[in-house]
Amino acid sequence: MMNVGVLDESLRGILDAVSDGVYVTTAERQIVFWSKGAERITGYSSDEVLNRHCYDNILVHTDVLGKNLCFDGCPLQKCIETGERQEAKEVFLKRKDGERLAVYIKALVLQVGDERYGVEVFGELQSVAGSALTERLKQLSDASIIDQLTGLYNRHYIDTILDQQYGLFKRHFQRFGLVVIDVDKFKNINDTFGHLAGDEALKFVASVVQRTMRSMDFLARFGGDEFIIVCPLIELDGVEKLSERLVGLVHHSVLSSPESLKNVIEVSVSVGGSMVDYKDASAADIIARADEALHRVKRDGGDWYALG
Repeated sequence: MMNVGVLDESLRGILDAVSDGVYVTTAERQIVFWSKGAERITGYSSDEVLNRHCYDNILVHTDVLGKNLCFDGCPLQKCIETGERQEAKEVFLKRKDGERLAVYIKALVLQVGDERYGVEVFGELQSVAGSALTERLKQLSDASIIDQLTGLYNRHYIDTILDQQYGLFKRHFQRFGLVVIDVDKFKNINDTFGHLAGDEALKFVASVVQRTMRSMDFLARFGGDEFIIVCPLIELDGVEKLSERLVGLVHHSVLSSPESLKNVIEVSVSVGGSMVDYKDASAADIIARADEALHRVKRDGGDWYALG
C-alpha cells in the first residue's frame, strides 16, 4: 500500500486548500488520500474512507441514466489501466447525508517510482454549469433510479446494485447481506382507509428504515408494499441486528388517516434476511432465501423477522 508520505506536506497542503475534492488511490483502487475538499463536498471524513476501495460504492457514482460507474465505466479505473487522463461532466454522487449531488470528475495518473496511483478531482457541477442545467440533469437522473412515492431507489436500480455486489463477492470475496421488508396487512390499510393512507404508510416505513440502516447500505422500494436493503461488508449477526432493530422501531407505530384525524392506522412490518453464500449462482438465490424467510414469518407468526 502507498505511504501517504509520498505526498509531501507541501503538496498535501496545496490539495487540501483546493475547493474541489481530491482523492488518491493505489492501482487496486484503495483510497490512501482524501482531501479537505472531498470531506466538505461528500460529508465523509478521511477516517471514514481511508484504506477502503472506491469500488466499495461509498459515493454511489451514477450517470444521468442511472448507470453505476463504481463498477462499470469508472473514469478513475480506466485512467489507472490506460494511463490516459479521463473526464466526466455529468456524474452524480451520494453524500453521507443522502443528498444526491451533480459533480464533474477529472482523473489522472500519478507515477511514483514503479508504482502507479490514480488521482480523482471532483467539484460541484452547479459552479460551472449553473443551477438551471444542474437541476434539469438531476431530474433526469432521479427519474431513472428513484421511486417517486418514497424517494428511495427503485427496483431497476437495486437490481443493478445486487448484481454488482454479487460480482464483488465472486471477484474479491466481499460478503454482503440483504433484508426484505413487507408491510403487514397493507391491503387492509388500503381497503379500510384508502390509497392515500396506504401511501402514507409506505412513506412512513421508508423514513424509519432510512434512519435505521448504515450509510453504506442501499434501500429501495422492491414492490408494491415491499422494501429491500442491500448491506455491503456485513456478517450474519449484523443482518440479524438490523432486522431486529427496524422491526422494533416500526412495530405498532400509529399514523393518522389522511381522511380523518379520528382514524388511526397501526403499522407493522415482517422481515426476512439472508447472506450471500458460495453456492449462490446469482443474486437471485440470495433474494429467494430472504423471501423464504419472510414467508415463514408471515405463515408461522410469532417472530417478526427470520433469516434464511
